[in-house]
Amino acid sequence: MQAYFAMCAWKVDQMVIKILTSMIIFLQLSNISFACSFNCGGTFSEGNKYGLKTTSHSGYKRHEFYQMPKKDYSHKYIKDSSNARAGKAYQRFELKDGDCFYSKGSWNDCKTNRERFEFSSKPRQKPEGKQCYGYSLKLDESFKDVAPTNTDLGQIHQIGGPKGTAGGFKSFPPLIQIGAENNKLVFAWHMLTGDKTNIRDVKIKKTLAEFHKIKGKWTDISFCLDYENKRMDAWVNGEKKVEILKSPINFKPKSTYFKYGIYRSFVSRYKVLHGKIPTQIVYYDEVRRGTKIEDVDRNINPKLKPVD
Repeated sequence: MQAYFAMCAWKVDQMVIKILTSMIIFLQLSNISFACSFNCGGTFSEGNKYGLKTTSHSGYKRHEFYQMPKKDYSHKYIKDSSNARAGKAYQRFELKDGDCFYSKGSWNDCKTNRERFEFSSKPRQKPEGKQCYGYSLKLDESFKDVAPTNTDLGQIHQIGGPKGTAGGFKSFPPLIQIGAENNKLVFAWHMLTGDKTNIRDVKIKKTLAEFHKIKGKWTDISFCLDYENKRMDAWVNGEKKVEILKSPINFKPKSTYFKYGIYRSFVSRYKVLHGKIPTQIVYYDEVRRGTKIEDVDRNINPKLKPVD
């Protein structure tokens, strides 16, 4: 009889162990799934929006493209740690001749002499204190400058800022544009003056790098807009390249936000001279924001966790 009860107790113990093990595995998987839904990269489509989810330590929640229709080749999220700047994944953008898009009932690149595939990043920031931004950029070996058409590869734009006209079209000028110009990568600050509804826009330009030195390799770009102390600074691969001791703004917008991808404006300038505009391919990784340079630049702060 004792042997019988002992056997029963042993079976109960084994059943309890199996149940507890199953519960532990379930909870672990649930936690992984829960964490990944809020802290993992990857693309998404929601109605007329396409975008990229991002890790919380990047300072962003997501990057969105509002205009339609998206082309299959326009953006790729590539999981390949051997070619990423850091971590396990990076992004590929491609813009071909005629790649203009539109927002239903709103903006239309096709009617305003523009072409783009460009993400708008969320959340937005208040133009106050100190706002810092960083990202890694790699120009494809085939990348060609298309001047006198403008090509922008990173912008700080405004919501509720001043407006005017440019090239005969309505203009809502950004604060900062990092662009390709005369085979150089240029940091351009928009110094805005005059009437808020008919703004005067003068670009102050600083060279960041020459194309022949950065093509085909990752280049780390970071910059800070210090609204409180009225200055702007920018770095390339951890080396200070820009120092502008003036306030980033003369007109305070409601908010600002970072945009990245490939954006071409006044495309007719190139096409009139040369015909079809070349395809441009650019890779991005490590897109970040914070309140100090150590939050966004891996060269200055090597302890930064990779963004995937």
